[in-house]
Order: sequence, then C-alpha cells, then structure tokens
Amino acid sequence: MYDFAGRTPNVRYAVSMLTPKQKNVLEFLQRFIQENGYAPSYQEIANAFGLSSRSTAQKYVERLREAGYLEMDANSKRGVSIKQSGIHVPLLGKVAAGQPIEYHLHQEFVEVPSAFLRLDAEHYCLVVQGDSMIEAGILSGDYAVIRKQDQAEEGTVVVASVDGQATLKKIFRKKNQVELHAANPKYAPLVIMPPTQLRIEGVLTGVLRNLNHK
Repeated sequence: MYDFAGRTPNVRYAVSMLTPKQKNVLEFLQRFIQENGYAPSYQEIANAFGLSSRSTAQKYVERLREAGYLEMDANSKRGVSIKQSGIHVPLLGKVAAGQPIEYHLHQEFVEVPSAFLRLDAEHYCLVVQGDSMIEAGILSGDYAVIRKQDQAEEGTVVVASVDGQATLKKIFRKKNQVELHAANPKYAPLVIMPPTQLRIEGVLTGVLRNLNHK
C-alpha cells in the first residue's frame, strides 16, 4: 500500500484557513465592489447574510483584514477594499527538480499574488533546485507555490515526498505503481513501488521567478 497521508510540516501559515462563511463574505465583498465601485456598508453585509447586527458584519470584515485579504481606510465609511498586493506564505526550503532532496522549515516568507491562492486552502513555497521541469517552464531558482493537499489528478505537478525526501514532478498512477515524470527528456520517470513510501505534499499553483537569480 502507498502512503498518501499528505502531511506537511506543522507550521503556522500566513494564509490561514477561512471558514465557509468568511469565504462567502469575502466573495460578496469582491462582487459588490466590482459591480458598484465602492464597498458595501456593514449593514448591507449584515442584510446580505442575515446577520444579527452590524457589529457581527464588522467582525467578519476585521477577520478578513487580519488574514491579509482586505485593507481598511479608517477615514471612510466605506473604506474597505480588496488587498491588491501579494499575501505572505511560508518558505519551507528547497525541492528537487531532479533527484529527491530533503527540505526543511525556514522562518522566511514569500509574497505571493493572491491569484495563485485559494481562499479555503493552506499554501507554502519551496525553492526549485535542478532542471528536470524546464519544459514545464519551471527553472532552478524559481519559487514553487504549493497548495497543501494529499490528492492530485493525473498529470498534475505535485510535491511528492519519497521516503522523506521532496521532489517536484508530474504524477501518474498505474496498477501497482506510481510514476513521477520530469518535464525534461534527459530524466527517466521515477517509479515508486512498495516498500518505498510516497506522500503527496501538495500541488503546484504557480511559479515566481527572481529575474536577478543566476
């Protein structure tokens, strides 16, 4: 049996999980601002969700601000806006685009565009090391933005932990084995069979590139 438990290191993520109601409130704010050009009042938020009071709506907005999704202008009655700058997610170390390597926790963060992130998920970044994914546009030195999850569709680029070491590859499943494929013809597929332990640690959602990296 393969181990697809998908456990990532126990860290406190900057992009924290939102409850379904918080996610709905954020999506309501995004739609309202896009359609009207200004933010809804607390009363309008309360009315939209059947909340008991304006103060309850204010608590939802404050929670979204603390999570990094909103900005507030204290001098305006409708001073809520969607934060346009990136959100900081933890940098956990390096991941191999080649042979698997070990990765470690670091007390560093990377600013990631919100378009790379899903509201109801946790994310982290890894620095790519190696050239096995170059035909997928992933270069050594890039920051791989990873959404934490333990399942992935066929052909998805994943971070896979192979006997405790991390590698970035496309995943394919066959009857009695899993294959991790590079995007570089000089690398053969990495075939995983028992007793080798494999865990999916997350799926790739985006790549950030430092143009000054050499």
